[in-house]
Amino acid sequence: MSELANQQYLLTDQYKNASKLNARIELHQRFSANPRDWNEWVFEHFAFAEGNRILELGSGTGILWQKNLSRLPQGCIVTLSDLSEGMLQEAQRNLLNRGHSFTFQIIDAQAIPHKDNSFDSVIANHMLYHVPDRARAIAEIRRVLKPTGRFYAAANGITHLQKIKQLIQRVELAQVGAPEAHEFKLENGAEQLERSFAHVELYRLDNNALIVTEVEPLLAFIRSISLTVPTTEQEQTLCSIIEREIAERGAVHIPKDTGIFIAYGNNED
Repeated sequence: MSELANQQYLLTDQYKNASKLNARIELHQRFSANPRDWNEWVFEHFAFAEGNRILELGSGTGILWQKNLSRLPQGCIVTLSDLSEGMLQEAQRNLLNRGHSFTFQIIDAQAIPHKDNSFDSVIANHMLYHVPDRARAIAEIRRVLKPTGRFYAAANGITHLQKIKQLIQRVELAQVGAPEAHEFKLENGAEQLERSFAHVELYRLDNNALIVTEVEPLLAFIRSISLTVPTTEQEQTLCSIIEREIAERGAVHIPKDTGIFIAYGNNED
């Protein structure tokens, strides 16, 4: 099993606290070619109404809601959940006393502790590839959704950030998990969702790339996805490669491929 779905590793390293996730978020926020904020773009695909009950799985630091507080309909009850207590604590600090009803709960997506037909919407942004038994989790999501409810799942494509992975390989640095055919990606996510949902739609974000003009933020991103701490020699080599590309091309150009699935309807009806 890839470390990407090793829950013990994720809890004790990647998502013990928000530091590594924040390094990745910063790179995207500062250097994305598309001027549209990712979290705002995703939010535009949500069909929320006043008084809706909403569950987010793998909510991380709560950045989705921080970016869109003014667009959340009144009366919505939002449950932010994560497997990591450290992440939930960060989300609570970011969202408490912000004028909306947020609750926080440690939840494993494979066993959601809520009754059938509890939510109008369930959100899982860039987290399903972390779930060991994904089919079970998707079935659980369908169970807790109301019959008219919708599931929103953001994911990446196979080519997403391949440039960064190539940089890591050049210095023989071990990274978090190798790509596996069964992961949840834009190319295969619909097939996995269709086992539990009658309708699945996919929307990709256009003009999607990173144009990185500084060395340190890219190094910080690489450190955040490394299984081991880079040696001084590895960091120096990476620094030289990045500096040379910025000098020659003006920036390091890193293609992205990311989007969101919208799933709804019971395929057993």
